[in-house]
Amino acid sequence: MESSKWFVTVSGQVPARMRLFCFPFAGGGASFYRSWRASLPDDVELVLVCLPGREQRFGETLIDTIDVMVAEISNATLPLTDKPYAFFGYSMGAIISHHLACQMVLDGAQGPEHLFLAARRSPDCAMTREPLHNLSSAAFWQEVAKYGGTPTEILENAEYRDLFEGPLRSDFKLSETAVSDDLPKLSCPITVFGGVDDRSPVPEQLDGWRDATTGHFAKHVYSGGHFFITDHGDAVTSVISLALALEA
Repeated sequence: MESSKWFVTVSGQVPARMRLFCFPFAGGGASFYRSWRASLPDDVELVLVCLPGREQRFGETLIDTIDVMVAEISNATLPLTDKPYAFFGYSMGAIISHHLACQMVLDGAQGPEHLFLAARRSPDCAMTREPLHNLSSAAFWQEVAKYGGTPTEILENAEYRDLFEGPLRSDFKLSETAVSDDLPKLSCPITVFGGVDDRSPVPEQLDGWRDATTGHFAKHVYSGGHFFITDHGDAVTSVISLALALEA
């Protein structure tokens, strides 16, 4: 397989039947999903998506618009579509994976077998909160803290905040300025996940994903807020594993 700075692949113990690409949330890195290897079917290759500005790509030029991100990552993804594949995206990762899936289909490439999206409102829902990416530093971090998921050592350390603010602010800009209501309808199944106490999106804002595909739609809501996955990772991977097994 061709190597790429965009991906880290984690294989199972048997030859891969298909691939699952996992896209991170704003400020997150590929390593968040590494533990999923033990929970997925052994014939599903785990592909960790590495975006510029984090982990091993820290210091690289940031990408803060969805069009540029999709243009860059679609070229890297194409060589890995020689096997059936699926996308999982969390929050900002859901935006990227949805746009990428649509672009792959528009380009005449093989589209994903399944799209798994978490903690992101459907394309028909407008953002109801004020944008964060252009706030002052103090106000920006105050709002970021409300989402949960950001380590306390970052929130309470000015040097860490200075280090991570650029990439995180860039991610929020991409997320907040992406326009998704003009994308074509997919044909693959879409499964969405949300937190019952999440305020952005609230669970009802997941329902519109049903209209983003002609395929099957499923919705799963768990206790917790925006980062419900912290407590429900096993439940999420169980749903994904069952769906991928049915794709065989």
